[in-house]
Amino acid sequence: MDTSAAQVGDAVGLSGPNHPARHWYIAIVNNNTEKVCGERLRKLFDEYARKEGRRLQAYVPIQREMRVWRNGRRSEIDRVILPTYVFVYCTELERRKEIAYIPYIKRFFINPAGAPVNGHRPIATIPDDQMACLMRMVNDADSPVTIGLPPLRLGERVRVNGGKLIGLEGNVFREEDGNTNLVITIDILGCAMVKIARDLLDPIKCMNQ
Repeated sequence: MDTSAAQVGDAVGLSGPNHPARHWYIAIVNNNTEKVCGERLRKLFDEYARKEGRRLQAYVPIQREMRVWRNGRRSEIDRVILPTYVFVYCTELERRKEIAYIPYIKRFFINPAGAPVNGHRPIATIPDDQMACLMRMVNDADSPVTIGLPPLRLGERVRVNGGKLIGLEGNVFREEDGNTNLVITIDILGCAMVKIARDLLDPIKCMNQ
């Protein structure tokens, strides 16, 4: 399985005394090593699954894009959407005892808004449903996905009614040039946004009336 195209359904885990809850964490790696680190983690996690039945995941948000070079040559490239980030799905114990000590993992993203514990901010996690939406958008969108701070003029809640992103929910954002974007919230990171045709968006409040 390619770490850039992990299946959303694989992110569902069991929780309980014998199945500690797994969460999505953000591992920080060196720039331009995201794909390599993601692949190394994938192989390691495959070994865990084969020997111990543990289901961990590594995910690198990547889109295939056409690049036009200075000499006019065109070729497809893999664009890493979030440089230096590799998303890791594991338990807190697995993160602390195993993954944090892997040499190419520099550190984990901290939640700056979290209450300090013993003088340290907590490690950031991203809810499973938000990661599922991000993975769906990255894997299926025909336009480039960008991630950053939420736009200041977010509009109504909408659901995609057709195309590869059908069923995906978010907020509409209209740019000054008339382009329409679908925006989904990602805790800690801000939001993910992709251009989409206006006629593919239905207001959720109207559909529920």
